[in-house]
Amino acid sequence: MGAQTVHLVEASLEAHFAVDVSAASLAQARARVTALFPQGHVTWHQANLFELPFSDAEFDHIFVCFVLEHLPAPRQALTALRRVLRPGGTLTVIEGDHGSTFFHPHSPYAHAAIDCLIQLQAAPGANALIGRELHPLIADAGYDDVTVRPRTVYTDRSRPTLVDGFTRNTFIAMIESVRKGALAAGLITPSD
Repeated sequence: MGAQTVHLVEASLEAHFAVDVSAASLAQARARVTALFPQGHVTWHQANLFELPFSDAEFDHIFVCFVLEHLPAPRQALTALRRVLRPGGTLTVIEGDHGSTFFHPHSPYAHAAIDCLIQLQAAPGANALIGRELHPLIADAGYDDVTVRPRTVYTDRSRPTLVDGFTRNTFIAMIESVRKGALAAGLITPSD
């Protein structure tokens, strides 16, 4: 928790608000960011994205990362964010598309495990494939001048930092976290 806030503070010590609905996530993020940037100016808010406790047009920029994919109403969330964004302000949205994963060598088992994540996330109305829907989603929420740029994360043994940081500690950890739910739903067998 707090990984994106760390990147934001590294890039700009003026970044000063972090919001999450979970008190536990905020506590983890606060500890991580404070350990690295004790001079940082981050103010931590536990709040519901749909009912933000901020004035209209309060922010110059809003950064949303891996949030919309977990929401059953992402367009409404983007609309709620627009209320607190000043006219002419900017929005950055980073979301995944877990269906766009490739491997070498090819692994049908890995793809089956990823498909479990996609199916389980869809059950409560969320969307693990939302990355491919960002342009219409953001435009339909009333934003102008929408630009979407796909980003590829490529890792191999020549990039050990990415292998550890992204593949092992982020992507594999995310897929492993759905093991229990996937088995309970009968989406995959323990051996697969």
